[in-house]
Amino acid sequence: MKLAKLSMVAIAVLGLGGHAYAADTLEEAFKNGKVTGDLRFVYTAGSQTGATVQTAPTNNVNVGSVAAELRYVTDSFNNFKLGLGFQSAHDLDFQKRDALNANDYTSEDDARNSVSTTLLSEAYLQYNFLKSNIAVGRQKIKTPLIMTSSVFALEDSFDAAVLNFNEIPDTMVKLMYIQDWKMRYSSEAVGATQQDEHFSDGMYSVFFINKTISGLTLDGQYLTTNENKRLYDAPVFIGAGGYDEYYLQAEYKLPISYPLSLAVTYAGANYETGNYANPGPNTVGGDHAQLLGFKVATEVTGIKLNLAYTTMDDEANFPGTFGHVPDAVAYTDMLTNNAIFAGVDAYSIEAIYDFGIPGFSSALKYGYFTQSAQGIINSGNMNMDGTKEITIDLKYAFSGVLKGFHTRLWAGYSTYDALAMPSGNDDFLYGRFYINYKF
Repeated sequence: MKLAKLSMVAIAVLGLGGHAYAADTLEEAFKNGKVTGDLRFVYTAGSQTGATVQTAPTNNVNVGSVAAELRYVTDSFNNFKLGLGFQSAHDLDFQKRDALNANDYTSEDDARNSVSTTLLSEAYLQYNFLKSNIAVGRQKIKTPLIMTSSVFALEDSFDAAVLNFNEIPDTMVKLMYIQDWKMRYSSEAVGATQQDEHFSDGMYSVFFINKTISGLTLDGQYLTTNENKRLYDAPVFIGAGGYDEYYLQAEYKLPISYPLSLAVTYAGANYETGNYANPGPNTVGGDHAQLLGFKVATEVTGIKLNLAYTTMDDEANFPGTFGHVPDAVAYTDMLTNNAIFAGVDAYSIEAIYDFGIPGFSSALKYGYFTQSAQGIINSGNMNMDGTKEITIDLKYAFSGVLKGFHTRLWAGYSTYDALAMPSGNDDFLYGRFYINYKF
């Protein structure tokens, strides 16, 4: 009801902003609409490791699924557009059996990629005015602190009102109100971590990008909710009472002939009642998390190079990105390991090269993590001290008669220090393979 009232008020106010339209009648708007879609295959595999805390839920998995998504958007009618989307997935049953719980490593199951269900993924009304627009209803969101995950065959959606404001020169501002987080599990949801989240008090956020100064890009986001219940978005679970989260990033391309850019990120969060390391009953750490990151980027003979560093305060874990995306803020995050836990210092170096092949991209990245003794305690024993990971990310977009097909192989090998593993050193190999067709 709150979302409906918000949409009516917003559309009534913004209706004064524009009059141009494409279709003369509502019938034409529907007839001239556009249909797009995706066909997806996702396969994930992980070796068996003793580092169960650090690698959950990817330890000893062998899972594949296929999905199809169909989207329809009407032509503009009096500046309005209607968008609808449906997605359906099927588990290919590569695993031995469905997991009984999150710690059922002998099942070879990863519930994130073994869902067989059909979802209404989009159902929104969009109004365009001037250079801006507002969309109300079920939709996908892509911002650093709130993001629809595209990692597995099915994608989450949000019941939300989103205003994209582009009237300020060289600036984009996005205002968001979220009423529901519609997870990818639907009828197959099991346990608290897979149930849809309804926000009685709403989740509010503002995101901006500014490029007023030549060579300098500023972006930032603030998120807040006072929801009086726990929020189950792994790997950091939020305590009842809600939280505030924020980040600010500045990236500057030096005005020199040699390609060189410098970036810095400051991020943090304040918890009303702390956070949890797992769905269990006990909070960990304090009520304030703080993250600082640096990145240097350059290019040498066609090879793009990124050198990054992230440091986390000892007090508490950083909540990362809401919406089944562990984190889209830290420069040093890897495929398996994330730099958002209390007391972590992370270092990474990445090389990206296309080998002169149209449509091809390859990336090799190495990350090293250390963690303070106090940080280990405050993170809920997510011991990252001495962790190393190397990943390879290969992408290829077909052209010609196969235009629209994309493939990707993303794999990583991690080793864990003896401090993290009471039984001694251990390692972990994990990979994801994608075939996607967009039309």
